[in-house]
Amino acid sequence: MTVLVHHRVPFRGRRTATAPATCAQRHMWNLIERQLPDAAFYNVCHWVELPGRGTAQDLLAVFTELLGRHESLRTGFQRAGDGGLVQQIAQSGEYEAEVWTAGPGEDPTGVLDAWRHRMRHTAFEPARAPLIRFMAVVVDGAPVLAAFCVSHLAADLMSLRLLADEVLRLLDAAAAGRPFPPAVLSRQPVEQAGFEHSPRGRALLHRAHAYWRRQIAGAPATLFPVDGEAGREPAGRYSAAMDSRAVALAVPVLARHWRVSTSAVLLTVVALLLGRRAGLPSCTLRLLTANRSDPGLRGTVANLHAEVAVTIDLSGDRVEDIARRALAASTAAYANGLYDPDEVADLFDAVARERGVPVDLSYCFNDIRAGHGLPEAAGEPAPVVSGATLRTAMADTVVAPHEFEEGETFFLVIDDEEPGWIRLVLNADSRALTPPGVRGFLYDVERVLVEQAERASADGLGVRWSQAPLGGNRS
Repeated sequence: MTVLVHHRVPFRGRRTATAPATCAQRHMWNLIERQLPDAAFYNVCHWVELPGRGTAQDLLAVFTELLGRHESLRTGFQRAGDGGLVQQIAQSGEYEAEVWTAGPGEDPTGVLDAWRHRMRHTAFEPARAPLIRFMAVVVDGAPVLAAFCVSHLAADLMSLRLLADEVLRLLDAAAAGRPFPPAVLSRQPVEQAGFEHSPRGRALLHRAHAYWRRQIAGAPATLFPVDGEAGREPAGRYSAAMDSRAVALAVPVLARHWRVSTSAVLLTVVALLLGRRAGLPSCTLRLLTANRSDPGLRGTVANLHAEVAVTIDLSGDRVEDIARRALAASTAAYANGLYDPDEVADLFDAVARERGVPVDLSYCFNDIRAGHGLPEAAGEPAPVVSGATLRTAMADTVVAPHEFEEGETFFLVIDDEEPGWIRLVLNADSRALTPPGVRGFLYDVERVLVEQAERASADGLGVRWSQAPLGGNRS
């Protein structure tokens, strides 16, 4: 029988401080406010398997060290007298941790799944730091799994991956009786706020403002027009996940052939399918960016996340030409990932007043794979994949309902946690894309990638986009 022990553990950091919230913190605050009363909607959970060394007390010491090192984890938020959002770092306090001891034959992942479900429905109070909770599963006296749940105000996905790596390094030292290795020097959110108010930071924000103005001005009103009858139906959402070996095989082939990143390959096909569905010569959607191109931010644990608009020109028949334009456009978008979210909201309002209708950019592409750059840069060998291999791999594809939920009309996440496979998870508003439409869209992504890769591997020619009719009839 699994036994639970609750811990409230004191922590202490180097300083206390108060500063204006960063652009990314304000962006996330606005998203959370929009999602109310579901204040837990933007809770994020992450976990790491442990090697089964050390003790539960060693792991609690690691958690305490993390809070001392990373100011974002012990930061609360509230409105100042002038209405501006303020971040307040607590120098000391307590955090919550659950330590579960699994009995013989009990599966630690079952404990994790139940904890994650509970955390997704347990809101944080933004003003009360720390905005993080921990858990661990112990088997035979040693921790085998650690997990943390944070408010997205405190950390983004890149931060959680950094924390997972740090847990392993620190626990290894604790279990061996060594001092903790020093923290990686990185910019803390208070200093990031200062940077954003500096001359260089203001110049970057000004450039991003001009970029957003161009994107919004050229964007269509919507990619998913809803007719009158459908608009009166109750809102609903549906998510499906596709696990595909065929996509994993096809994407690097096309990245080499088109001379673009693997992420640009996937973005190109998604944009083509969305643009074809809407009957438009271009596709404007939002990319999610980690905003860590600055060397001082690469080791930062904080919320630096932003969503930035990108427009993909879909003209012409050669898909590889579209892919190269997609790479250039997405590179420019990521370069403008630091922006003032309130000023961008004002731009949307201004364009809506001019047009008489709002501009809907509720379509997100989020490639969260750890590596998705240019294949040559990674030193990878040129893949050789036959058409028969691709078609055989398609037989292994599985599409099934998924628990993922977002607040956008269309939100696609791409991951590759399992070697040799790529997972695409699509969540959509059912008034825009029905459940069969969601599944069909995922199959269309796979089909187009396979068709393109077959031609690229067979004779070095890219199939013309006009030769690739839409499918979407598999379910």
